[in-house]
Amino acid sequence: MPEIPYNNRIIFVGECIDNMDPMGLGRIRAILKTENVNDREKSVTDTVGVIEKWTSRDPFVVRPLLPVFINTSPKNGEFVHLMYSNSDDKSNKDKFYISGVFSSLTNLNNEPYESAVSNSNLGSRNKQQKQLRNPNTGIEFESSNKGVYSKPDDISIDGRGSADIVVKDNTVLLRAGKFNGVPTPNVYPVGNDNRSFLQLSKFNKKTVYGDAEKLYKFKYRHKPIKILVEYNVVNPDNNSNAYTGGIYIYTLTPSERNGSQSFGLTTDVEDSKNLYQKFDFLALTVNDLTRLINEIINGVSEKLVPDLSNITTSVTPLGPFRLGGGADSTYPIYFRPQTSLYNKLNSDTSQTNEKLFIANLMVGVKVKPSDLVGGYGLIYDQSKRGDVPFTPEKNEIIPEKEILLNNTASIMGGDYVYLLSHKSNKSSTGKINLSDTLYGIEEYTLSDEVEPKTSSTVRGEELVELLNLIVQFVVGHVHPYHGMVPDSTSVNGVTSDKLLGELRNANEKILNKYIRIN
Repeated sequence: MPEIPYNNRIIFVGECIDNMDPMGLGRIRAILKTENVNDREKSVTDTVGVIEKWTSRDPFVVRPLLPVFINTSPKNGEFVHLMYSNSDDKSNKDKFYISGVFSSLTNLNNEPYESAVSNSNLGSRNKQQKQLRNPNTGIEFESSNKGVYSKPDDISIDGRGSADIVVKDNTVLLRAGKFNGVPTPNVYPVGNDNRSFLQLSKFNKKTVYGDAEKLYKFKYRHKPIKILVEYNVVNPDNNSNAYTGGIYIYTLTPSERNGSQSFGLTTDVEDSKNLYQKFDFLALTVNDLTRLINEIINGVSEKLVPDLSNITTSVTPLGPFRLGGGADSTYPIYFRPQTSLYNKLNSDTSQTNEKLFIANLMVGVKVKPSDLVGGYGLIYDQSKRGDVPFTPEKNEIIPEKEILLNNTASIMGGDYVYLLSHKSNKSSTGKINLSDTLYGIEEYTLSDEVEPKTSSTVRGEELVELLNLIVQFVVGHVHPYHGMVPDSTSVNGVTSDKLLGELRNANEKILNKYIRIN
């Protein structure tokens, strides 16, 4: 972009050198960065070489262009925009300023001229400040400063520190202490939930609540599967009723897939299976094979060597069989056919006699004869229960809904809240002296003057609860004999101990020491 010819400019770059206007009209003394300041000073000095500051002869006095009602004066050393009614005669008294730009909202406390020009042609070589928001989403880069600064669509008046006024569509916010600490250039502020604030809002809806509803849900006591028993037959298609295969006992490494809540026939746990024991069988009938599988499953469950005496053909256990440890090291147990065998039951290429054999075998494989489902299942604990136990939990649900309703709310918040009346006079301490506080009440005034002359507010519902208890005791009390003190328990069940306990707790339960009134 080509440089604007000097003679065609209407706005000039300046720097504030003095903002202490003795008239209080928002005037400042500012220098034009494009002229020789020394020459201008020499032309208006008195006989002893002193500039007559703030007089009609002072060439650096500039008036605010904005009305004095809303004008903000810059600090010394800050950037200002300068405008002249006659740009060819800058000694003319009709010259004005508007407070200048800032390179970042983190620099509002005080930013020198050299830094403020970072986003202009004069600061093209300056390092750019950190962005506060994502330019694509408008969301703060760090959640810690969410809500600290006003959004682009809202209107705000920002102080140099942690105070501001934000006007939204239907809400006005007056805040102080909106972030922690002091503003630090190029450092994201951390929002302060404990800020002091006043909020005035108009809402277009109202949330209403119905009567509480009691609902029950079941909390299942799921555990990771510890032991897996699988069986396989390598010749399910034979017609001689002589089946060969193996029975495998695995320990499982805990994982998300191994929980009792989701474990099933086809759960893939190949990467967490550790072979503990294997039984090979040869030429067993379907009845003997069914008994063998059941004996081994029950043996694992009971931590016993399975009884193989009734098996008429060869069964070879590989290695000793004895599960140690307590119940926690064994249960839950899961048993099932190996995946290759089960897939044949559902395959379109399997022969009919294969499918019939596998189906009949699975029907007979049970932990207990009374089990309705065979072939696979869970053994949760020593009782050999096949389901996961649960505990019913009662929950209270309060239904809510939103209705269209125009309503307004005034909200005040802070660590401490004081409600003061100039006319109130506390009998024990007298009136609060608020002299010399017209420009704000300082913390030491709160501690020395306001705090001792105010009282805690009362929580209404808690007070009514205490009064109701007192009335119940008074109305329902009885005396054992004429002239004796009343019994410690009234006829409606209120005891003197309970009443005295509530009175002792009243300072904390009923009084709110952080919201005070005079």
